[in-house]
Amino acid sequence: MHTVTQTFAVEAADGQFVRGTYRDTGAGPVGMFLHGLLSDAAGDKSMSLWHLAEAKNRSWVRFDMRAHGQSDGTFDEFTISRAMEDVKLIFGLFPSRPKLLVGSSMGGWVGAQLATEHSLQICGVVLIAPAFSFMEQLYQSVSPSEQQQWLDNGSWHFDSEGMDDGFSLTYKAVADARQYDLLNKPVEYGCPVRILHGRLDDVVPADQSVTFSNRLSAHSDIEVDILPQADHRLSGHVDYITEKVNDIWPVET
Repeated sequence: MHTVTQTFAVEAADGQFVRGTYRDTGAGPVGMFLHGLLSDAAGDKSMSLWHLAEAKNRSWVRFDMRAHGQSDGTFDEFTISRAMEDVKLIFGLFPSRPKLLVGSSMGGWVGAQLATEHSLQICGVVLIAPAFSFMEQLYQSVSPSEQQQWLDNGSWHFDSEGMDDGFSLTYKAVADARQYDLLNKPVEYGCPVRILHGRLDDVVPADQSVTFSNRLSAHSDIEVDILPQADHRLSGHVDYITEKVNDIWPVET
């Protein structure tokens, strides 16, 4: 069957467009990379997985969530709910096909949440340093008086390594994210879950992934690999990521 590669722009309910690129073999599973906060679909991990899909002749999608990369929207509009809406829009391009999600940091949180919705035909998730509930953790990291200022002003500014101007997170995003607290609510998966986390991660503690996995039922197909020399980005460890994708990619019959 002929493989098609093309760019796309899918319109969201608010009239903004989610943009990306897919390669479609015409049948079988579809892999998708979910980027992190203030990242995009052109990063090293995203492109490495795209090239793996080319080498294995797999269907694959890379795209920017709204307020990121080439997609529409501004960061003050961003919420986890909007991110999940964007992923579901992309699902709509392949309505009857199983989806395998690879999510990095914030994208890992989004992928892990979506995989709890069993009607979405998600056949596996690979989570890279998943940043579960990081918005609430940022909110709790400031003093009560600063939290009140955050609420009053609508946003709070954070300095960030590698970003000259840092970033501002809205209180709306914090409040929205509370409904997706995977660390404190019952979670159940019907697909394989693989988590990769660097022990040297100074953004999201690696122990958080271990705690998350320990909360899942004993029959869950979940594995957690803590890489002793890896940081939050898993720089230099892309082979581990592709290995996990290969491990859980469905065998086509």
